[in-house]
Amino acid sequence: MAKKEDSFELTVLSEKAILYYGPCDILFVPSVKKDVVVVLPYHTPMIMKLGEGKVVMKVGHDKSELATIKSGLLHVKSNEVQLLTNL
Repeated sequence: MAKKEDSFELTVLSEKAILYYGPCDILFVPSVKKDVVVVLPYHTPMIMKLGEGKVVMKVGHDKSELATIKSGLLHVKSNEVQLLTNL
């Protein structure tokens, strides 16, 4: 039986630069309802508007804050996640 990957490909873009491109195990993003949405490997495809807050990712045992955003868009499809942010 084939083993699924424990990570997904993450791209985080701001209006001025690429903030991150690489593997990610868990992604925490702010929603417009002031909740936190968690994205895991092989998440259901979706497009979502983001609210103000912190974008945090976890790779292995390391957890790091990527950015504090004002707004943005999240796109999840085929075990790839794109995050377009307004800092």
